[in-house]
Amino acid sequence: MNKQKIIKLTLLNIFVLYGTQLHAQKTYTLEECINQTLTNNMQVKNARLDEQTVNSQITEAKSGFLPSVDLNGQYQYYITIPSMLVPAEMFGGVKGEYAPISFSSKQTTSASIQVSQVLFNQKVFIALKAAQTARNVTTLQMTKTKEDLIYNVSAVYYNLQVLNENLAMLDSNISSMTKLLTINKLLEINNILSKSSYKRLKINYENLKNERQNLNMTAEKAANLLKFLMGLPMTEAIKINSFDSKDSKLVIGEVNVENRTDIKLMNKQIEIAGLEKKIALADFYPSLAGMYNYGLTGYNNKFSLTKTINDSWMKGSYVGLQLSVPIFSRFSRTQKVKQKEFGIQKAKNSYELVKQLALKEVSDATNNYMSMFNSFENTKRSLTLAKELFVNSDTEYKNGIISISDLLLIQNDLTTARNNYSNAMINLRLAEIELRKSKGELANNI
Repeated sequence: MNKQKIIKLTLLNIFVLYGTQLHAQKTYTLEECINQTLTNNMQVKNARLDEQTVNSQITEAKSGFLPSVDLNGQYQYYITIPSMLVPAEMFGGVKGEYAPISFSSKQTTSASIQVSQVLFNQKVFIALKAAQTARNVTTLQMTKTKEDLIYNVSAVYYNLQVLNENLAMLDSNISSMTKLLTINKLLEINNILSKSSYKRLKINYENLKNERQNLNMTAEKAANLLKFLMGLPMTEAIKINSFDSKDSKLVIGEVNVENRTDIKLMNKQIEIAGLEKKIALADFYPSLAGMYNYGLTGYNNKFSLTKTINDSWMKGSYVGLQLSVPIFSRFSRTQKVKQKEFGIQKAKNSYELVKQLALKEVSDATNNYMSMFNSFENTKRSLTLAKELFVNSDTEYKNGIISISDLLLIQNDLTTARNNYSNAMINLRLAEIELRKSKGELANNI
């Protein structure tokens, strides 16, 4: 095989591979973008780690009901053995006098194992309930994180849809203007069209090209933001569906703000504040624990870690109960309870504040959606009329009925109508997701 055939075959394989990649390029729907984001986004991953942390805290709280086992050891070697004073008459001395005597050896080695079990401790029971409530809070926080991401992804997705639609409109305008320039160039050469009229067409054409270039850079930024949210590499090309202009009006219905995640979180904050008060009250309750201890003690007058006098170890064991009854704490426990009561009231006040803000958000979002829907319907009708007018004017211009100035004005009106339509579309989309967010419905399907 000669060199030219090898080059041709290599190029053919490259083109086939490139064509296959283009053909296999995935087009993402909004739902797929959201699912990809909820899988790859670091905020969601951190929220899952928070859930695992709380699960570990619950296991830790449950461990308070299990017995604890401690192994203790002690080694002592006396440089000077301590003495005690005892009546001298015990050893034949004078009555009323005392003599020093040592009862220990130079070395003492001891080891013991102690098992203790909580029988009653109010704090242990409340701590377990608090940990379980914290898990519910973490679950709600995960939902809140997902709602924020869904809102952000949806807003960027809709914005990118409108930008792509505007690019397609500009491409259509540029294509029409290119054809018009070609025709009018011939007219200008043959002195049928003035040079100034042709230059006006040329300027309009260049403006369209500049507008497209700027809009394309804006679309690239939006695509990069969407890829960032989805956790995709910046080098990866992304393609999304074009938006469907056939929108149906949302049914507002009755709204219950109690379904909102932030309201549920505030309710949990009130519950946690109540548990904190119970933990403070638990300091007034007695605690009871049972224990068992078994130990060995060895003595020696010489240094040795293993040898004892007569190779004997003294055994000892006991079982017992430990009761702790709080009596007086210089009023510190009472003040702690008062502080927790203030915390409960503060949590309730915050709940009322968030609820009032939620009701306001729903009302504002509803009114904004109705306004954006009416605006969208109006711009859609205006665009239809502008398209019809441009088609008629283009025919009239070719037949010499209207001037180039009139045609450019009508074309500008069409461009304005298209821009107004695109802006109304994105505003309607954003108003829709804002309304769903205010009603607490964004995460219903995740």
